[in-house]
Amino acid sequence: MSGALTEQMLRLAAALHLGARAREVPRAELGFVIVNETVQAVAYDQAALWDARTRRVAALSGAARVEAAAPYVAFLRRFCARLGGAAPAVVAPQPSEQAESAEFLGPALLWSPFIVGGDLIGGLLLARRAPWTEADIQLMATLAGAYGQSWELARARRATLRPGVGRRLRQIAILLVLAGIVALGAVPIPSSAIAPAEMMADAPAFVRAPFSGVIDSITVAPNQPVAAGQIIVRLDRRQLEAQQRVAEKASEVAEANYRQASQEAITDPKAREQLAVLRSKLDEARADLDYRRTLLSRAAIPAPASGIAVYNDPADWIGRPVETGERIMQVAAPVSRRIEIELPVGEAITLEPGARVLFFDNLNPDRPTEAVLTRASYTTTMSLTGVLVYICDARLDGDIALRLGLKGSAKIFGPPRPLALWLLRRPIAWLREVLG
Repeated sequence: MSGALTEQMLRLAAALHLGARAREVPRAELGFVIVNETVQAVAYDQAALWDARTRRVAALSGAARVEAAAPYVAFLRRFCARLGGAAPAVVAPQPSEQAESAEFLGPALLWSPFIVGGDLIGGLLLARRAPWTEADIQLMATLAGAYGQSWELARARRATLRPGVGRRLRQIAILLVLAGIVALGAVPIPSSAIAPAEMMADAPAFVRAPFSGVIDSITVAPNQPVAAGQIIVRLDRRQLEAQQRVAEKASEVAEANYRQASQEAITDPKAREQLAVLRSKLDEARADLDYRRTLLSRAAIPAPASGIAVYNDPADWIGRPVETGERIMQVAAPVSRRIEIELPVGEAITLEPGARVLFFDNLNPDRPTEAVLTRASYTTTMSLTGVLVYICDARLDGDIALRLGLKGSAKIFGPPRPLALWLLRRPIAWLREVLG
């Protein structure tokens, strides 16, 4: 047997071995085997595996991975995308591709398409310096068929169940998942809402202006302890004192006129007729004087109860005019058990007295304090931030009391609601606004 024939038989045996190996290797290794081990049957310098379905270079000889952004890979992607055919054939670059082909590939190019069921699913591009022989082309035709079948089988899932059983199992699994979702959506969970909250005085005593005037001084500092009856605010007395002096003079004049008329009434009938009018003027002057004295005495405002003076800054009040009944400050205990909660309308839930409340104060947000809801308003109020809110009151459990004015967040728990309805409450509200 001649040496050429022996070499051809060895190459054919290698091709058959490669075909069998391609059918056995895992899917992840198939591309590596095709581009690197085909050299056992056909000599070449470079090999590139083209995937027609993804239109990408799947594997390169001598490379562990394919860098899609590399110029070499980009050229191969464009070059292989225009190749077709039904059998291995020698191909040549187009005039616009010759410069890149000379730079990246050898002068002799062999294209071996993978045809399965009449469709092109991929191909193997080989490059080398020596021209391709007819024996090489025939050998690659054999390998291309084996490679195409292996490439297609690697994509397919291996059937492990009888036909129809897998479909029924998938349908049963889908039904079970849907039933589980429905059952989970029907599970009742406690509804809740989170809103800003602040510690307010249990029974505050408010200091109000007894009449219209101007604040002259405040005798206590913010948060200073005060005793009931202690003078804490003084109104300007100058105008009141001037009015009192005028009232005193008017009372003296009225009294002198009345005395003179009383003496003349003994002998003068006319003076007797004026006596009743002068008496009424005297009573009016005395009443006005008493009123002025009362106002002057009330210019010093006492503390209505014992506690601490709760207000911000004396400089904000001194010299400021106030109206009758206007609140100046409040006197309250330094600690409290009452929480005032501003619940936004968009977060509102069904609230009942006795509902559980957790208060997270800003000083210790990791240690919430238990409280019980005592009241929830029926009407809304505009908050300082411009949000419509419901005012709710809660009371701390047990003997716990916190510092007055402490701010934080309160979590109010409502009655149980189905999980699905609770999760979809915002989309439902949005739809109601859109469709309503």
